[in-house]
Amino acid sequence: MAVYKRKYRSGKTVWCFTIDAPGSTRENRRQIMESGFPTKGAAENAEAERRITEQKRYQLENAGLPDVPLPKTLAELLKDFFSEYAERKLARKTIERYREQVAYLHPDLLAMRIPLITPLHLSKEWTRLLESGGHYRRSKAPRALSAKTVRNVAGVVSSAFARAIRWGLVTSNPVAQSEAPVPRRHSGIALTPSQQKLLIEAAPVAGAFRPFWSSQPPLAPVAANSWPSVGQIFRTGQC
Repeated sequence: MAVYKRKYRSGKTVWCFTIDAPGSTRENRRQIMESGFPTKGAAENAEAERRITEQKRYQLENAGLPDVPLPKTLAELLKDFFSEYAERKLARKTIERYREQVAYLHPDLLAMRIPLITPLHLSKEWTRLLESGGHYRRSKAPRALSAKTVRNVAGVVSSAFARAIRWGLVTSNPVAQSEAPVPRRHSGIALTPSQQKLLIEAAPVAGAFRPFWSSQPPLAPVAANSWPSVGQIFRTGQC
């Protein structure tokens, strides 16, 4: 294992890792070392991330392409997601909506390294957004977000991680294992043929409402307040 423990003169114990850079040989060996990690798991995750980064850099150098910095944090990943994918493939309104949604994310989560983000981190973030993720416009006091909004935020983060997988930055999508809220579904109302007939006959002007299968165009629209509600029609009519 390239991960090992190290004790400073001050008595503090940290975890480190040392790896061989891609392309190293016995005659020309180049090693990469990082230290200061609080746990073995953190060192192993950082090692895996550094291996991927160095391998990508090595491949770009051999291909004769410029050295492009790879995203390390969630904020950097989202930035590349917008610049390299969303702005090239998606509609302007969709991009604006995506940017509004990721603005709800906590700065601490955005500052985390990509490989260190777990489903538990994301589940806690979804809970925070549900409880106090938004704010009132006038008082700026925190307010709860709807389950639909939080799920949309999770969808954008999931799309960014899906891009990261395609780009070789990570191997899995932690959003898929997180507990994103499920919006409450609203049940629709299907009208029976007799109820449809009552609705058509209740129009204040004859012919103002025409079913979609009618070949005749509807008359000029009438004021909405002159229409009885569907509930009034069914309470007074005979189905």
